[in-house]
Amino acid sequence: MKLLIAFLLIFLTQYAEAFALVNFKTTKESGLPAVLKAKIVTGDQIKGEINANGNVEISKDSNIIYADEASYNKNTKIIKAFGNVKIKNLEIGYVLSPKIEIKDDFSVGDFFDAKVFFVDGSYLFSKKMSRLSKEKTSLKKSIFSICPNEEIVKDNSKAGSIFDFATISSTTSTINRDDNNFSSWNSIIKLYEIPVLYIPYLKFPMPAKKRQTGLLQPSYTKNSNFGLGIKTPYFIEITKNKDLTIAPIYYFNSQQIIVNNGWRHYTKYGKYNLNLELANNKIKSTLDKSVVNRSKKNIRWEIEGKGDFDFNKDFGLDFSLQTVADRNYLRDYGFNYLAYTASKINTDYINKRNYFGIKSIRFQELENANKEKNSPLILPSISSHFETKPLFFKEKLILDANVVSITRLEGLQYRRGSLTPQFKIPFNLKGNLFEFSTKFQGDLYSLNDKDLRVAEPRIYKANESNLKSEFSFNWRLPIRNKSKKNTLTIEPIINFVMSDFKAKNSLIPLEDSVNSELTFSNLFINDRISGFDRNEAGKRVSYGFKSSFFNSYGEFDFTSGQAFIIKNKRQDGVIRGFADNNKSNIVGIASYKGKKYFSISYSFQLDQASYRNDINQVVANFNYKKFNLSGDYLLIRKTLNSPIKKEQATISSSIELPKKWKIKILTTRDFVQKRNIRRGVEILREGCCSNFGFSVIENNQSNLTKPQKTFNLNFTFKNL
Repeated sequence: MKLLIAFLLIFLTQYAEAFALVNFKTTKESGLPAVLKAKIVTGDQIKGEINANGNVEISKDSNIIYADEASYNKNTKIIKAFGNVKIKNLEIGYVLSPKIEIKDDFSVGDFFDAKVFFVDGSYLFSKKMSRLSKEKTSLKKSIFSICPNEEIVKDNSKAGSIFDFATISSTTSTINRDDNNFSSWNSIIKLYEIPVLYIPYLKFPMPAKKRQTGLLQPSYTKNSNFGLGIKTPYFIEITKNKDLTIAPIYYFNSQQIIVNNGWRHYTKYGKYNLNLELANNKIKSTLDKSVVNRSKKNIRWEIEGKGDFDFNKDFGLDFSLQTVADRNYLRDYGFNYLAYTASKINTDYINKRNYFGIKSIRFQELENANKEKNSPLILPSISSHFETKPLFFKEKLILDANVVSITRLEGLQYRRGSLTPQFKIPFNLKGNLFEFSTKFQGDLYSLNDKDLRVAEPRIYKANESNLKSEFSFNWRLPIRNKSKKNTLTIEPIINFVMSDFKAKNSLIPLEDSVNSELTFSNLFINDRISGFDRNEAGKRVSYGFKSSFFNSYGEFDFTSGQAFIIKNKRQDGVIRGFADNNKSNIVGIASYKGKKYFSISYSFQLDQASYRNDINQVVANFNYKKFNLSGDYLLIRKTLNSPIKKEQATISSSIELPKKWKIKILTTRDFVQKRNIRRGVEILREGCCSNFGFSVIENNQSNLTKPQKTFNLNFTFKNL
């Protein structure tokens, strides 16, 4: 019974905005009189009549009447047209009628056996269509075929003869130009000429060129947590550049209600959106075994948002927002297993090579309840980069600065300022590209651990300083061989770095740096440890090459190399990928990009002694006409650095079938644990009159007691 009620609710609410006519209000009228053209025009001064025959054309503003014959009475100011009468209006399309009577200012008139053809191929038939005033038009015994149809656009004579998907038959209908609404009485909704629903009174907005307040397309949803639900969004136009969408979801089995409120605002300099989701907390159980203590509040919520603004060509601002009322909200309502949420706001000024930016980030811990009050708030982080133009010998002076403040409700209060001057000298010697670089990094720290209320193994000094120096030398030799059909480029690279500073990892907290792993993307970078707190130390050299090959079949690229620590020094951080003999594994990537349809890349890491491929990743994509297939395969073998083997693959594909059908398939497989992490199928059909969508998604995360399934069903009518 609940399912039947839900179906009827969806069906009834469709008509709030789906079946509609054009916005007549956009038609501008002038005070100019109608103009008559014809092959033969005769008049009777006594009766005050004008008669026209042959290719009659009467025009006023954007409306034009074509007919075989026409007459005009100066006393009654009535125009009568007969024989193949056709009225052209650039907004609504065409009106055909064997006979019409209309006032010369087109304000009132009657159209008999009228046929209205809209520009999208939908149409409206009426035994008698009467324009009562400039604001209202009445229709008797009307049939409205709401579906856009390309065949009828090409040939209007097919209207009524082809199999219409959805029509509305009414005894009386009214078009109201004041409020842009279409009203009908005693209406019967038909699908493929089969009556399915009787509605005594029906009113819905005409499809104006502008947005309008009203109900949007409802849809079904079903999942393992809540059961069957219905979603009925409502759109509210506030102004031309602001709107609000309220989308409630009601689950019948669990009586769970989730309401999403989406706000959008387009400004002079950019746009932003905010989403507030509210839930009435009717959850009684969950498949997620990591959920221990759930919030007992009556209302739970989530806020999301994004914004992007460009105030001028150099200055801009962007933000992203995500925060939840409690740490289990995303797991309960969104089937999302994030370890934390992050909200960011960033403003920057970029002029050529110079940069100045201010950033703030708020983290919210979701995984570990004991660390919720230890979540850091970065407010602010100020960064600047200043670089001179090439000077006398093309040398450049660079100055980087960074100031950051990290605050916690419970835990270490962290303040740091860093200044890094750098000097670069690039030069070219017979095709050999050299670059010498030297830099110094000075850091000042202000730390406060007096208010710690959690277990902390280290006690830091209130004030600390650090000075780091680095010298690097880089050599490249691009070699190119070009023929009529092929272009080959090989570039050997050697990068030598020497950095010397006191390792203070026991005195300085690790806040803005993370451990790293050697890959082809950071092989030739001077410092492979990000941030200011930790830096790569000692003497080291990286060597390898980059190559590319172009021809009519596409582009082939291959990059490979290795790093070696010449003089080992205690590192402030960990860079995975090095053996005990200070040699790194051999890293690289091989890729091919076809001209049109296919691309593939293979990233690898070979053991420096046995040359076994310990880390492998293959990413491929095939796109041909209406078929797309993409895959991602990852294999990490068990080693000393990686004690756990990882092997998984993700495959997604989509295909467009005839008659506007489309199928999407997605699966992620864990071969080690022999389980599908995620899989699903989605079937879509976007027709000219209706949209159909059905999807089944199954999640099988390690923290779930059994797979979690979600079903979505969407069937909507539309009138474009």
